[in-house]
Formats: sequence, structure tokens, C-alpha cells
Amino acid sequence: MRKPLFCAVVLLAAALPASAVEWTPVLNASVSGGQYFFQGQRSSLGGNAAVTAAGLGKISERWSVLPVYSVSYRGTKGIDDGVGAGTLFQQQMDHATSVTGIRKLESSTWRVKPSAGYKREFLKETRNEDWGKGLFDYEKISAGVELENIYKEPFSFRAGLDVYRVRFPNYESLESRSGVDPFGSPLGRELASKHTLDTYNWQASVSGNRPWPFEDPKLVFSGSYSLLYKDFLDQRIVQENGQFRDVGRQDFLQTLGGAVSRPIPVHVFRSDGRLDLSMGLNLAYNISNQNSFDATFAKYFDDSYSYWTFGGGPGATLSWGDKKAPTWASTSFRWTRQNYIGRLVQDAVGVYESAKQHHDRYTFSVAYGYPIAPKLTMTFRTNILWAASNHKYQKNYSYTYRAMNYLIGVAYEF
Repeated sequence: MRKPLFCAVVLLAAALPASAVEWTPVLNASVSGGQYFFQGQRSSLGGNAAVTAAGLGKISERWSVLPVYSVSYRGTKGIDDGVGAGTLFQQQMDHATSVTGIRKLESSTWRVKPSAGYKREFLKETRNEDWGKGLFDYEKISAGVELENIYKEPFSFRAGLDVYRVRFPNYESLESRSGVDPFGSPLGRELASKHTLDTYNWQASVSGNRPWPFEDPKLVFSGSYSLLYKDFLDQRIVQENGQFRDVGRQDFLQTLGGAVSRPIPVHVFRSDGRLDLSMGLNLAYNISNQNSFDATFAKYFDDSYSYWTFGGGPGATLSWGDKKAPTWASTSFRWTRQNYIGRLVQDAVGVYESAKQHHDRYTFSVAYGYPIAPKLTMTFRTNILWAASNHKYQKNYSYTYRAMNYLIGVAYEF
């Protein structure tokens, strides 16, 4: 799919006379280095890099096209990554390309945006693993359409429909053939097929923001809702005896989010500045028809993959100096809880109890940016995560831990 999409972009560009298209190029690049800390241990120094190249091409008064290509490499693990067995070294690389058409409707503030995209992500969880051999490498092929109404710049309402497929090409090689997980323990029955993570996905979404008061905004309210249907291609439903029903797994994930923000003019270091305060809340509910069977303890769980997630937290960003290249500092705090509907907790030796699993995550972030040259900004970021859970069995996976990382680098915008 990547080659057809690339060819479509080339053919589209070739078919349009150069004089007929007005191109506005955009280039963002960043390079940084840092470390990751987990439970008192630390990784070696690692580097991160990312480049995004895009161009807005105006074909006519009503039609524009936006091709985008991005590539990134990460050698310093992020705190939001799965900790698993506490692996301190991880490398990630991804390539993504997309094309979006923008159609302005006549005598209207509405726009129609059809799009198509391809992404390939590579993940190395050990130093000696080859690129392209990672267990959780995946590719994503997507297409969609969005309706956008920019009723008052920059405020808008949007509604979209997206279809995409996610495929993990290497997952069967380490799981289904051996019948055990990487630690030698028997697999849960729902993971016994070859391509249990591959999915077809359909997502409908709406979002928007609104100033208040409308003519002289003091606050900005924003909200979003999405419904995602996931069809697992090769994951059959587990029964109470550990055998399969001839029915595939299906998940329905609903997410609801909202935020309120307030920009406040301030005076910082003898220059005009702005303080942006925000408070966000989110709620998610996943309904799954999949159950689970723990082969190690011969235990069956009904409705094992359904859960509630809710959370929220404040944020603040202070900027001052040159409005086109300001100095800025930001901080945020966020708490998230996930409650499983059918999954029971285990004690430290693995014995199941009557309580349902819940997991809490507390994240604190601080960042700073200082312009050192035209279009070039030096950045510093640090993130701290506290994770806690009532699930005490952590032989194969960590549920209660602390993690931290920091990154120092530069960012370029053109």
C-alpha cells in the first residue's frame, strides 16, 4: 500500500502544471538526547530525532492538497511505553505518509477533507534485535473523510469517518508457534492463534471548540467524542472450558473528552507575555465480547477485556519575548484510572482474589524552550510517572513502579 500511495502523490503532482499550483512548504525537525530511569535503574544515553515535511498546494480557489511525510527515531524510552519486564533499552523508528485533499464548499464555511495514509513502525526491545524483526512491529493503512466548519478563525467544528487496518507481521513467530510466552509460561487461550493482534477498524468522531464570550473571548471550551469498532481478524472467543467458539472478537471503544482553557496577558522580564491555563477531563468505555483463560492457573474470566478509563488534570504554559519566536515554559499534571469489568486481581504469589483490577497512573511533566537562532529553539523536557495497582502479581509484568526520562535538544521550524 505504501508504493501505491507514493505513486498517487507523484502522479498527482506531475499532472498539475507547476504554474497552476501555489505551494507553501513546511518543515519541522528536532534532535534530542536523554535517559530513561525505571525503579532506580537507568538506561544509557540515547538520542531522538524527528522530521516532518509537508506542502500545502493551492490548486484552485476551492481545492487544495496537503501531502505529508514524517520519519522519527527514538533511542530514549518514553514513560508512556509499556514497561513489560522492565526493559531499559528500546529503540523505535517509524515512517508515515499521507495525502489530504481540501475542498471549500461554495458560499459556506464548510470544508470537505478526504485523506489516505500509510504508516510502518519498527520496534527494537533488545540491543541485538534486527530492525524489522520486532515482535510488535506494525503497519497501518488508512482512509477517511472529515467535514470541518471554521465558523470563526481559529474556532471550528469537525466530524469524521476513518477506516484503517493494523497488521503485526511478526507476532505469530514468537507466540503461536511456541505455545508459551517469552518467560516460558503457557499462553492465555485467546492468544493462541497466529494473528491475534491484527484488526480492521472503523471510527466515527466529532469535535469542536467554542470561545466565551463569543465576541470578546475569555475562555475556550473544547470537546470531542469518538466511537471505534475493532474487528480482530484471527482471535476467536474463549469459552469457560478453555476451548474456542467459532466467533471472532469485537470491541467497541467510546471516548469522551473535554477541556477549558484561559489565556491571560502578563508582563514577564519587561516584555509582554501570555499565560495559558487549562483543565482537561476524559472518559473512555471499551465493550469487548472476548473472555480470558489463564492456562497457568486454569482460571476463566468472563468479559476480561471490557474496562472504564477516566482521568484529567491541569496544565499551564507561559510564553514571553518575540511573538514569532517566544521563550516558553510549561508544566502539566495528569491522573488516569482504568477499571476492568471482569478481570480479577492476584496476590503476590498469583492466587486470585474477588476484587476487580484497577490501575492508576500519575504523570508530571515540565518543559522549557529558548530561541537560540532564527527558527531554532533549544528545548528541555522531563516526565515523571507513578504507576500503582491493586494487582500484586508482577512476575511477568510490572504494574506498580516509578519511571522518569529527560530530553535535551533543539527544534527547527520552517
